[in-house]
Amino acid sequence: MSPRVAPPTGRPAASGASLLLGTALIGLAVVSVHDLAVDRGWAGGPSWTGSLLDAADGLTAGTGVVITAVAAVVVGLVLLVAALKPAPRTHESTPGPSDVWVTRKAIRAVAVGAAEDTAGVAAARATHRRGRVVVTVQSDRPDAATHVETSVREALAGLTTHDVAIRTTEVKHDA
Repeated sequence: MSPRVAPPTGRPAASGASLLLGTALIGLAVVSVHDLAVDRGWAGGPSWTGSLLDAADGLTAGTGVVITAVAAVVVGLVLLVAALKPAPRTHESTPGPSDVWVTRKAIRAVAVGAAEDTAGVAAARATHRRGRVVVTVQSDRPDAATHVETSVREALAGLTTHDVAIRTTEVKHDA
């Protein structure tokens, strides 16, 4: 028997921030290489960081500086939370000893397909959350719920152990 593996996950919450920070670091590297070339005499012109430091010289803790500092702290805390937040799970394990994974969308599709194949069902849709698959069907038969539930449970037998609930709405036909 093979050991259980970790469930498949989506992108971590910090992936977008990592892309932005990586781009900013590349920009910082370009500025550093430019200033190195100017300092060594390989290129002409003023140093970009020197100009920035000259402009910031004599800056006091005014309102603008405090607001910028608070904003930087807030952004840092948001990035820290995003970095520590786990990646969302994208699949669920099927019952049994094998390492087979299925998406919630696939479970909903199988449930809807089984419900729509039941006699007397005009339309069906499904939701799947918190360990429960809820199938809503439109039918003109009063006993459709029991037939749909049996059909959906049989279709989902090897995919999930979640509870199945059936909701019916009556379809009225014009006479």
